Amino acid sequence: MPSNLTLSDVLDVEYPAPPSWSCDGEFLAVTLYEDDGKALFVSDRTGERTWRFSPENGFVTEISWSPTAAELLVATDEGDLFLADPNGQTTSRLIAGPDDREAYTWSNDGSRFAFYRDGRPVVRDVATGSERTYDAPERGPFLAESRMFAWSDGDTHLAYRFVDDETTQVGVINVEADELVWRTRDTMASQNPTWLADGRVVFDQRGEGGRVRRIVAVDPEDGEETILAREIDRERGVVSQGAPEVSPDGTRIALALPLDGWDHIHVVDTETGERTQLTEGTFEDKGVADGTPQWIDDETLVFSSNRNDFGERHIFSVTLSGETEPLVEAAGTNVYPRPSPSGDGLAYLHADAQRSPEIRVDTVDVGDETHRLTQSAVESWPVPLVEPERIEFESAGRCIDGYLLDPRKSNTVADDATDLPAVVCVHGGPMRQMRDGWHPSRSYSLFYTFHQYLAEKGYVGLFVNYRGGIGYGREFRQAIAGVRGADEIEDVARAGEFLKGLDYVDADSVAVWGLSYGGYATLQVLGTHPDVFALGINLAGLADLELYRDWAEETKYPRAASAEVLRMGGEPWEVPDRWAEASPATHMDNYEVPLYNFHGTGDRYVNFEQLDLVVESLTDLGKEFDADYYPDENHVFSKRATWERTLKKVERVLETEL
Repeated sequence: MPSNLTLSDVLDVEYPAPPSWSCDGEFLAVTLYEDDGKALFVSDRTGERTWRFSPENGFVTEISWSPTAAELLVATDEGDLFLADPNGQTTSRLIAGPDDREAYTWSNDGSRFAFYRDGRPVVRDVATGSERTYDAPERGPFLAESRMFAWSDGDTHLAYRFVDDETTQVGVINVEADELVWRTRDTMASQNPTWLADGRVVFDQRGEGGRVRRIVAVDPEDGEETILAREIDRERGVVSQGAPEVSPDGTRIALALPLDGWDHIHVVDTETGERTQLTEGTFEDKGVADGTPQWIDDETLVFSSNRNDFGERHIFSVTLSGETEPLVEAAGTNVYPRPSPSGDGLAYLHADAQRSPEIRVDTVDVGDETHRLTQSAVESWPVPLVEPERIEFESAGRCIDGYLLDPRKSNTVADDATDLPAVVCVHGGPMRQMRDGWHPSRSYSLFYTFHQYLAEKGYVGLFVNYRGGIGYGREFRQAIAGVRGADEIEDVARAGEFLKGLDYVDADSVAVWGLSYGGYATLQVLGTHPDVFALGINLAGLADLELYRDWAEETKYPRAASAEVLRMGGEPWEVPDRWAEASPATHMDNYEVPLYNFHGTGDRYVNFEQLDLVVESLTDLGKEFDADYYPDENHVFSKRATWERTLKKVERVLETEL
């Protein structure tokens, strides 16, 4: 029976970013990924009043709510900056392009905002439009963090991140005196500044090649430094992520730390330095890799956890005394919890086996009513969805799990069908995790959506949670340290063998594909396990790890915070065989099956020269391959036309090669 599902149905699915509240708690805003980029979506908490704003030119890149009024800044990739009014559903242009600007951050009194222009810190008055550009160190080349600027309580000082001495630094500007009054001068990477009530600036530091992480508080007046939290692992590297969150009264910080082997909620009293672990158990109190607990009030935090099911996330609250209670137990993934300013509502991102990501709001203590502000498009699909099945298999002495999409559960494939083709899908990161249903992020959600389409066409899909990912404890995340490109690739190969062992799968028709680290795994497994897969499809994968490391430490993140050497077990000159063994380019002479490749030349996460190397190597070796370069496209392609061309080609390749 032919399917009524089309590729347009797949590409019509929209993906919301985490929600944020207006200061009065009346509205929520998200960026919503549509055809070629992001739009602004604003709703009241019930979903009855909604507004979508798509700029005439370009797409939305940033949004930022005013701290004093129900209005927000909206920036576009064309360089325009708007002030948006959700009540009137109007916008006014504050700045026209095409300057290089980013990281818009309001002052506490709502009269000004800070941003970078061409790398320089700038403060602009909202009412008058007057600007002041500061003669201070520049932003630098590395990727942005969650907080690039932070205003002091009285708006007299501005903390910000810049680059100097080949690493990220934090400084404090006296905004009236045009003076840099304090700055870090450290070999560690400093980032994500914020302020405490006592006037100290707090920031995250990472150093010694990913071996040390510190949360530091400094008094800018005298430079006195206090270490509030520390994680050290000199053998396999620290794995905690997520900027610390300051309590509303400015006296405590909260963050998730894996100090007992699992990510749990910790709170530090910034006056006494006392750290308290509020949760414990063999589960992860973190929704996504860089997720952080959020303060409801000075005594209570809200967070996501997989304590109920490793492949799901539910939302809980915990008090400073350690009392934990569930807030959202809807099946599936519930992440990015955001309490309303008054604490009477909770917004979050939800996804499950029947719905792609959508924004929801729950009332607190008022009948547990749930409002869906955005609604998953897959609900209106003309076919029933294929429910994922959790599976497990053994690999290199470890139990690995994943999620299987069996097309026999669809309306288009017979219940007793055999000799079906199959595809292993490998997530990126590697510190990510595929879920029981749709993933909360667009990158992996899009793959899952496409696999629902493939299931209707008769393809078995398997999403493998290989070692190195989140959700299974610190030891699982650190399992590839020193042996990168080996055990996690064995996991991918064993996923292929699992599929080949199913009595309804054609053992000669199993493919592997993935994006980023998933692309790397595809390239690596075809050379190290050449007899497992019949086809490989690589999107933006790494072919040479030393080439990637050199590029990444110049453009992506500073060497002080880079864990590349730890992952490899030493520098390239110390263990050259290890670097070579972990690089797919070394093994390409073993390729026995066709390889198809896709990469954008504007990629900021993996240099597109990796695809150049693939093309050069496979050409010299006389191997069968195909390569598509997309000019100016980014890591997760932005344009609908790019994805349409890519997925059409993938479908055609699967039909002809399997």
